Amino acid sequence: MTRLPIILLVDDDEDHLFVAERAIGRAGVQAKLCMARDGKEALRVLDQETASDSGGPVALVMLDLRMPGMSGLDMLRRVRADERTRGVPVVVISSSDRPDEVRECYAEGANSYVVKRYDDGSPGTYLADVARYWVELNEWPEPLGAPVREPEAD
Repeated sequence: MTRLPIILLVDDDEDHLFVAERAIGRAGVQAKLCMARDGKEALRVLDQETASDSGGPVALVMLDLRMPGMSGLDMLRRVRADERTRGVPVVVISSSDRPDEVRECYAEGANSYVVKRYDDGSPGTYLADVARYWVELNEWPEPLGAPVREPEAD
């Protein structure tokens, strides 16, 4: 049985989570969606999924910056500091397009930064595009969830 990769959506805005879930589902992206409303909840989900044999590998975290409690930036720092989650792609999805925030996210290890868009005609399509890229189009050096082997010394 093939396990589906996991996409973790992290946002305190229920409407944004709903739009993302519907758009990704409509696009037919082959992934299991998990949702968290703040950074602490997201870290618990990551910890559970990383330790679980029943779930698929966490293939992507789509992370809002401004959340109550632990901010998205603080969560990003924690993800990058943990050996088990360091390699999980994190895409920041934020309403901010401030250059200093974009730079800081990349400096802290974000793989991508996408500004939220509001399109009445096709809500969330850009989120489905982000999910599809990381789950279906991106080529990984190892299968997701496989232990990374260190290169042998000469």
